[in-house]
Amino acid sequence: MKYNHKAGIRAGLCATGTALILLALPAAAQSPSPAQARQWCFGTDKVGDDRRLAGCSALLQANPSNALALANRGEIFRRKGETERALADLNRAIDLDPKDAIAWYNRGITHDDLGDRDHAIADYTSAIRLKPNDPLYYNNRGNSYIDKNDYAQALADYGQAIKLDPKFALAYFNRGTAYREHGEADRALADLDMSIRLDPNYGPAYGNRAHIFRDKGDRTRAFADFGKSLQLTPNNDRDAYARANMYFDDHDYARALEDYDRAIKANASYSGVFNARCMTRAIVGRLQEALADCEQSLRMRPNDPNTLDSRALAHLKLGNLDAAIADYDAALSAKPELDSALYGRGLAKRKTGDADGAERDIAAAKALNAGIADVFARYGLE
Repeated sequence: MKYNHKAGIRAGLCATGTALILLALPAAAQSPSPAQARQWCFGTDKVGDDRRLAGCSALLQANPSNALALANRGEIFRRKGETERALADLNRAIDLDPKDAIAWYNRGITHDDLGDRDHAIADYTSAIRLKPNDPLYYNNRGNSYIDKNDYAQALADYGQAIKLDPKFALAYFNRGTAYREHGEADRALADLDMSIRLDPNYGPAYGNRAHIFRDKGDRTRAFADFGKSLQLTPNNDRDAYARANMYFDDHDYARALEDYDRAIKANASYSGVFNARCMTRAIVGRLQEALADCEQSLRMRPNDPNTLDSRALAHLKLGNLDAAIADYDAALSAKPELDSALYGRGLAKRKTGDADGAERDIAAAKALNAGIADVFARYGLE
């Protein structure tokens, strides 16, 4: 989900909507006189976060009960990741001026940053009571409801945001994403189409639509949308990983590896991408690199049967038969009907001279997947 924003975006699958309380004042000078401090804290021109923080802090030294300065400084602290300080300032601002809808809204975002969805929803609701016609507040509250798996309330809020602003591209994106996650692909497509028409430069909308096309079997349009997503947002590890898996399924291992590399460069925190690259490198014969990737994946997710299966393949192609069989044994202990592990273990046993054990494993693998021999033939193993 993406949070609507007036100024500033937070990292991850959700961007936050923020607002500062701005007053029309003359352009800022270069020294923090009292008048300039007001300009830095409240000015409508482009004031950097550090200067705004300095201006608001100077005003608060003179008057600790300046609610507007507290509200703005709290938002700057939030943007800088100092959420506890942000919360303290916004709490004080709201105590001083409980009718400030923007302060409630920004405190709701701060609670979201802290993972406190209940308090976020309560604050967005307070903002809505004070300013019921602002679509931003409904959009953000909808995202908080999504995080609580309350789809009905989330969809109602996105719908209200769109009713208030029919050109609200981000609300269409969020509702489309919610529909997709809830299994309503056609409604999701309609909203994502509208989001893209309204904002054709928003990469994640193409990415989410690509996932739907992929799931529907429309690979041509899925590839096209993934390409557009990655053109607009090159560091989108999620879409790079998804497109890599599609290339892998097409046996286009060179392109798959390019996208796995891209995904890992953007975000090296997901074990599954290392496992996927391990498997792909093993298939194309980059065996030592494959082992390194599998080791990294297993450090992140110990005893994962799929990664053990991938590492076993690399060992098998290297001729490390005992290591391959040990990994296949461990994978099958966790996932007894893993056809690739059964077939690979059968090939390894055959190479060690255990003909009976080999035939049992190979027969069991073929019973689970009649085409497993063809799969391994593509790996260069028969």
